Amino acid sequence: MTSKLLTAAFVGMFALAGGCTTETVGHSTKSAPSGFSVSNKTPKEISLEKQVKSLNQQSRDIVVRNTVEGAMAGAVVGCGLALMLGGDGDDCVKGAVAGTALGAAGGHAVGQKAAQKNRDLVKRDQVLAKLKGINASLGSVQTNLRDVLRSQNAEIASLQRQVGANQITQSAYDKRVRAINSNRTAVVKGLQTAEANVNKERMELVSLEKQGGGSLSTLRSAASSTEKRLASLRSTVSLIPTK
Repeated sequence: MTSKLLTAAFVGMFALAGGCTTETVGHSTKSAPSGFSVSNKTPKEISLEKQVKSLNQQSRDIVVRNTVEGAMAGAVVGCGLALMLGGDGDDCVKGAVAGTALGAAGGHAVGQKAAQKNRDLVKRDQVLAKLKGINASLGSVQTNLRDVLRSQNAEIASLQRQVGANQITQSAYDKRVRAINSNRTAVVKGLQTAEANVNKERMELVSLEKQGGGSLSTLRSAASSTEKRLASLRSTVSLIPTK
């Protein structure tokens, strides 16, 4: 019994000792410095990542919402055609099911062409509104990204001088560089995904034009401009070299 109590006491002591362990780097410890999160990122860096994530979601909504709306337009047209041809409620349901498939997949049937026209009309307004929203968010991201990059570059230059003057260890410098590179990687990947999403929407517009959906050049141009803007902003971000 005494042996068990002693063992438990020693385990407790080691646990407490482990919890209190610090790693001295200049005047810092393992805990995050003031102004930094546990991930060693600044509040502005974390906020920027959230902004890019939100932008990413906006670019996904363009495709998803319009695909759904296309199916809904097809269902309405399918039902309308059934009733126009003298069908009853059951025919309307069948027509709606068929119309949904037509609206979502595209093709050459009469009902499908009608659904396609409705879908095109919906897309013109929806896509343009979405692209405007993305560009508005992109403007905010661009401003904050420039601010973060400027701060990071100035900080890195300062940390390099401190390493040279033996004021901080190389380990402390490397830790912060890893955090900055992690932030930049997250931003680049987010912008890249948003760019790919907008590109997908632009190619869908091209496909609609080829299917006889009318001229969508204004929307294609807006999507292309957004793509280029995303790519241009992404190109301003580069990782900091590490040893």
